[in-house]
Amino acid sequence: MSNNTMDYTWVINSYKNLPYLKLAIGSIRKNAFYKGMPIIVYTENDPETAAWLAEQPDIEYIFENNPVAKGIGGGVNEAIKRVKTPYFNLIHSDMYISRHYDKPLFDLVKNNPEPTVACAWRVEPNIWSQGDRMGTTMAPANAKDGFGVYWHDFEGDQFESFADEFVKENLIRFRKVEGVSYVMRKSDWDKIGGNDDLYRPSSWEDTDLHLRMAYHNYNFVVTSEAVVWHFGSRGANFMEQNDKITGRSERQLKAEQANAQKWMQKWGEAPTFDNNGFIVLTEGLKKRYTELYEN
Repeated sequence: MSNNTMDYTWVINSYKNLPYLKLAIGSIRKNAFYKGMPIIVYTENDPETAAWLAEQPDIEYIFENNPVAKGIGGGVNEAIKRVKTPYFNLIHSDMYISRHYDKPLFDLVKNNPEPTVACAWRVEPNIWSQGDRMGTTMAPANAKDGFGVYWHDFEGDQFESFADEFVKENLIRFRKVEGVSYVMRKSDWDKIGGNDDLYRPSSWEDTDLHLRMAYHNYNFVVTSEAVVWHFGSRGANFMEQNDKITGRSERQLKAEQANAQKWMQKWGEAPTFDNNGFIVLTEGLKKRYTELYEN
């Protein structure tokens, strides 16, 4: 694929975490295998980020002031509406891609005729004292032993070297979406309808989306061939704490509790997950899907 062939678009939603967004954009410019792909960023109620984006000639941006925030899912929906390429590459604004991150994901989707969601392997600072899981590797939560925790102490070169070795030493693929950091066809996103606005501003919208995709037999694959650094939900969890990582933000906890209730009202049963942590499409959920979307 030449630089003159615009096959996919980078999509990012960002809210009041400009230092991390700058790192994300910098990593795309530096490490993407396919150079010069379009970039679309959505931001709302964040004039500082909008002002910086206005100065970036290679970025299309959307800025809105909304009294009721569209949030993560709604922001992603707005950005993807403007994608003009056959595929898109969605990452969070607090992510940093490794070298040639985009090629294996793009190849997995482009070479599969079925609707496919190809997702990267995450590396995160272990700020919640959790262990590794399938699809996510925890790094020590400091710059000395890990890669840093904040935008100002992040060791990008060290992470890139780690990711290079990780890709060489591992070939792991399994059925799941490890959160946002994936490539798929724009037409497949449009077919499924994107994120449900019910869950604004954040949480549960991704599980709802994956359920609907699973109903239509989409292929899901997390691959260790693509590695991405994730700072750990900076736009959702740590704004009110001035970036002091001491626990979940009250804002996010309230959103998660409210949206858990919205999920139950919509679907009628709590989700269950397989051994990989991916939602199980039960007979009850299948029946409820037909009631909601096919009648």
